Order: sequence, then structure tokens, then C-alpha cells
Amino acid sequence: MKKFDAIIIGAGQSGMPLARQISKKGLKVAVIEEGHIGGTCINDGCSPTKTMVASAKVAHIVRQARDFGIKVEGFSVDQPAIRNRKQQIVELFRGGAESSLEKAGVVDIVKGRGKFKDGKTVEVVNPDGGIIELQAERIFINTGSETIIPDIEGLKEVPYLTSTSIMELEQTPDHLIILGGGYIGLEFAQMFSRFGSAVTILDRASRLVPKEDADVCEEISRIFHQEKIKTVFNADTYKISQQEGNVTLHYREDDKELQVTGSHLLVAVGRAPSSAHLGLEEIGIEISEKGFVEVNGYFETSVKNIYALGDVAGSPPFTHMAFHDAFLAFNHIYENTSHSNKDRLTPYCVFIDPQLARIGLNEQEAKQQNIPYKIGKFWMKHAGRPLETDEKDGFFKVLVDPKTKQILGATILSMNGGEILAVIQMAMIGKVPYDVIKTLPIAHPTLAESLNNLMMDIED
Repeated sequence: MKKFDAIIIGAGQSGMPLARQISKKGLKVAVIEEGHIGGTCINDGCSPTKTMVASAKVAHIVRQARDFGIKVEGFSVDQPAIRNRKQQIVELFRGGAESSLEKAGVVDIVKGRGKFKDGKTVEVVNPDGGIIELQAERIFINTGSETIIPDIEGLKEVPYLTSTSIMELEQTPDHLIILGGGYIGLEFAQMFSRFGSAVTILDRASRLVPKEDADVCEEISRIFHQEKIKTVFNADTYKISQQEGNVTLHYREDDKELQVTGSHLLVAVGRAPSSAHLGLEEIGIEISEKGFVEVNGYFETSVKNIYALGDVAGSPPFTHMAFHDAFLAFNHIYENTSHSNKDRLTPYCVFIDPQLARIGLNEQEAKQQNIPYKIGKFWMKHAGRPLETDEKDGFFKVLVDPKTKQILGATILSMNGGEILAVIQMAMIGKVPYDVIKTLPIAHPTLAESLNNLMMDIED
């Protein structure tokens, strides 16, 4: 039995910074990790996908080179080289994550799968089958999430891809079918379309990105149609089969039975919390129907001194929010602060092109909550910088409080949308009223100066 001051199950974007901060207190920490250090973000999510998105962007620009007065005499997409570039970035970031834990000195990295034996003891099964027991006064769960594989007839019999395995392809698919039109599906759809694949998205919803406003969906749909990405909505896929190396999805749409055949299938219907293997219910930790660990605003579970952070605890499923979970939990537990996860804004960015970035309320949420608002909207096709760079798709959209003039939320669908979102986030936190931004001298010619036009569109 090895004893520690804290045990962290999972070396993801909450687990790593939390381990470092606790160790700086001179406390002994064990980090249990079944896979690679760094979690989904570094190994299977943010870093590798955005690296490949960058390659897809280059392919897109080369195809449009003539529009810029540049003649390119043909080019080809080298899928193995794209994969290798992605892997180099993953190994660079993973190595940095591992070395940061090793430098902490009092952090022990324990490889294997952890499971609770009691409220203070975790049993770890090593890769070679050996079992060790670790004990600590405080235990943190940061096991993340995993791909949902739906129960569809025939799916397990066909060679489907996930968001992890699709990045290992050595050949560009002839026709990629994507089951699911969520954010992950959209990023891969545009990416592989730009690599040269025909792409078809099948989704059960009535439109893309249903959590976003209708005008956002319409603009993304227009952009995808322009790039020849086919989308099928209200599609209930009930059977999947394989013939001569191709995959066929059988689906119902408006009471009609239809089918689509492609060379590859990507399953992207969502992610579920990785909690089933932890033995939580046996020690009295409450979990939701969907498998999320139930926590309060300070990440405390129903068992004293056991905490859960990140995706597994139902936090917004973004790397930066998991990192912030660690910050809040550490400060509450070890620094006696009282900031909870209820007090924060949740920014996010989807790396389609143009980027879709959101913070705070959108129109449909404001209407559902009966919150009064005024709206401003500015199209990129009227902005200087997007016209100069030929990236004029999308728009800025903002909601403000009619009385206080404070920003309630914003949707930025534009080139570098995530960067603009950070400006708005700081304005919201700093309580800068929209009419101050309206007349603020912002450097020209930049994308950010379109914030002037956006705020000018709001009726006084």
C-alpha cells in the first residue's frame, strides 16, 4: 500500500495542472493514467485535430490561389505526411506534459486503470496485469469522456472510424459518411472535404448546430453547401451494412426508406463520461442517468474528500473549462477561496472555417428565459480585413441589455472568430458597455475594428 496526500485519476487537462499545484504545496501526489499523459486534448482532440485543420486550410487556399493572382500548376494531398505532421505535434505536446509532471518532483505517475476500493483507496491494474493499491486523504476524478457508439444494427460488423482513428488514415477517403452533425462531425466534414473526399453528413436533428441561432445554422449550411458537403437532416439510421469494401447506411427520412454508400464511415454522435469502470456506486458516489459524476459548485461528490472535474463531472466539454475546474478546485480546497463554477462564463470555439465562437446568451436562449435584449449584427462581407483576405463568410452578432448596455452574449462566425471572442469576453468581465466599444479607436485594418460596426448596429 502506497500512501499519498492526493490521488488524481486521469492525467487530463484538469489532472495535470491540479497535480502540479498540489505538489507545489510540498504534498505528495499520485497521478493514475491508463493511456497517454495529457488526456484527450493533447492526444486525440484539440491539438491533433487543429493541426490537421491547418493542413486542410492550406489545401483550400491553394485551390483558391488563382483568386489571389497566384498560379499553381496542380497539387496533391499527401495524407501520410499530414498524419505525420499531426503526430509530431502530439508528441511535442505530450512530451511537454510528461516533463512538466516529472519536474514537479513529488508527483508519481502510475500507469494503469484505477478503480475505487473504498473512499480513500484506489486499486490500479497495471498494463502487465499486476495490481497495486494507493491511498490518500483526497482523491480527484478526471477520467474525461469517450466516443459514444450507438446501438445500430450492423455497426459493430463494419470498419467504422472514430474521431481518434480517422486521424490515422494513410489514404484520403473517396466518400466519407459522417454519422452525426455535431461540432466534431462538422470539423472533420470540412477537413476531409478540403483534402478531396466527397462528404455526406447524416444527422437526426432538423438542422446543423441546433444549440445555435437559426441564422448561424443557415450561414454554416450555406458555406458547407458551397464547399459541396452534403447534409441530410431528420435521418434515422436504423441499419449499416458492408458490400465490396464500401459501407451503406440505411435510414428513414420523412417516412421514406433511403440509403447512402461510401468508402468510409465516421461515427460522431457525441461523447459520454468515462465513469463506468471506476466503481463509484459501490462506495456511494452519486452519478446521473447519463453517467456524469454528480458534484456541487466546488466539484465535491457525495463522498467526503472525493472530487470530480472536467468532462466526467458534466463541466462544459472544453479543454479550457477543464483547466479552469482545476484552478477553482485547488483554490477552494487548498487556498480556502469561495469561487464556484456557477460564477463563470463559458466561451468556446468550433474550428470550422470560418470559426464559430460563442459566449453568454444567444437569441434563442434569451427568448426561452424571457430576458430582454437588443441585438447588433455585422456581416463580414462588409468588413475591410475579410475582403482583403477573401475570407468574407460569416458575421458578428451580439446581444446587449437595453438598460445597462452590458453585453449579454455574442456569436462570432468569422475568420479568427475565437480571437475576437476573447475581446468580447474581457469586455463582459470588465463590464464595458457596448456604446464605449462603438466609438473605441481600434487599429486599422484589423478584424477587431469590426466590433465598432457591430456595436453601431445596435439601436440606441
